[in-house]
Amino acid sequence: MKATQQTSEFLRLGMLRCHRELKLEKSISNFQYDSWWKAWHLYCEFGSKGIKLELRHRGGYCFKGSSLQETVTFHWNDLLRISSLTLERGVAQELRIHASITPPVQAPYLLKCVPDRVTDDSGVMISDVILRMNRYWPQQGRWLSRTVLDHAGRECFVVRIRVGEGFWRRGDEAPSAVKWEDRIIEIREGSWSYVADSIGKAPEKMVGTATPKEPLEQWKAVWKFSTGDELMIGWELCTSTSGLSFCLKNQMSQEPSSQVRLLKGRKMQYQVKNIKSESKDEESLLKDEEEEKEEDEDEEGFVTLVRFTEENPTGRATALLNWKPLVVELLPEEDAVLVLLLCLSILRSVSDMKKEDLGCLLIRRRLKEANFGARDWGSVILHPYSCSSSITSPYIQPWYWNAKAVMASDRADHITRQPASPVEGGDKLYKGVIISK
Repeated sequence: MKATQQTSEFLRLGMLRCHRELKLEKSISNFQYDSWWKAWHLYCEFGSKGIKLELRHRGGYCFKGSSLQETVTFHWNDLLRISSLTLERGVAQELRIHASITPPVQAPYLLKCVPDRVTDDSGVMISDVILRMNRYWPQQGRWLSRTVLDHAGRECFVVRIRVGEGFWRRGDEAPSAVKWEDRIIEIREGSWSYVADSIGKAPEKMVGTATPKEPLEQWKAVWKFSTGDELMIGWELCTSTSGLSFCLKNQMSQEPSSQVRLLKGRKMQYQVKNIKSESKDEESLLKDEEEEKEEDEDEEGFVTLVRFTEENPTGRATALLNWKPLVVELLPEEDAVLVLLLCLSILRSVSDMKKEDLGCLLIRRRLKEANFGARDWGSVILHPYSCSSSITSPYIQPWYWNAKAVMASDRADHITRQPASPVEGGDKLYKGVIISK
């Protein structure tokens, strides 16, 4: 953009979405006149429709706030129709705004597992509604369930962890925990088939399973995947997850196991680099040390999947997963089912090793998600080197910069577990399986 003279106006940016507007509240006002200045460099999903810029006039001492002077809109379709992929428009004879777009490319997939109701062996949620529909025939088996959402809130997969077997009837009969070798993880592709409000049945198509195996030698946990892969997890230090080690090999592939590696933390393009000033006072240094400790804690939940090929002999990161909030990002050519199985298997194993519910698996109901357009994780990202660095919302930064804030469900911090329910099996059943003693 270019200002022709010094003004008291400022610009506010908003993203036009299909259903509502995603507002980027911070404004930009201190750009120099008679010079071009790149204010925003954004990565936007094509589900958004464009950018809206508002020119506002600041109020004086007697009048607080601002008044809208003019609005300028750039739609993606308008930019794509022009051969140069650029548009220029004037605003109030004081500003000239220049917008450009690069040809759209397929972005990485961003998936998040959210808690949901307990299901039975057939995949139907445990509910009085289902009992009435089945003429009160008791539901057999108990599975912890998670719904996998993409960045737009669409249901993509349903993940289930087998916990109990048997029926619950009035009296002494209740579901009992299955043997550890039967505590499988399964992934079904698709969305729930809802029969009443939030009560439904999992999709029929099963696309992946993970089965626990007897640990070998130094490995504390071993999982066999239906994809032909085998995951081995080691743990040297029992006081923290910093001692975790991983080995992933494929028994069905002729390629050596070194073709795929799991690296702890955010590596390669996912690495977070902090730019800090060289001269700092003691208080700032202490603050930095505290921040570094928090960063180390956050780093523990991340695992980077790296593949080695002839085109990339030094390795290429194709997926990043965080097994604590159960969030994964993967390139379009990577296997989503494999990455989800890795994420869930690591969480199950580490929870068992540490005897803690690290990923809130004991929550057994759907938590409320933010309204569409209010907190869209991954749909709009501000380039970290953009001049408009005053916009510091974590929801327009890469999710792995602040996974706890961006990926948390509404009021998730206030809900630690679901109250005991005898029909579901009760807390004792789930604690005994997730946190083995």
